[in-house]
Amino acid sequence: MKKLIFPAFVTLIGAGGALASQNAKNNESTLAVRQGYIFNVSNNNCDRSVMCSTDPGPICTVNGLPAGQQVFGTSGSDVEHPLTCSVTLSKIQ
Repeated sequence: MKKLIFPAFVTLIGAGGALASQNAKNNESTLAVRQGYIFNVSNNNCDRSVMCSTDPGPICTVNGLPAGQQVFGTSGSDVEHPLTCSVTLSKIQ
């Protein structure tokens, strides 16, 4: 009986670690999503557009097509109308 307790304990610890690391990977992918902005010439501010990603990939555009208007992110926190939006973002995969 004692010979079964230690292997069972090790198996439970391994399973718990696997679940915890999988959960961490899911949280990291959630954090990669950023608000995208387009520059509005009429008021010299950036207006919210579509959600984009910071992960490498195709350029994020307003309509999702390669020829569409490019959407940018901010270097600071996401606000309603930032003055600058120059961070290149990617399309959400």
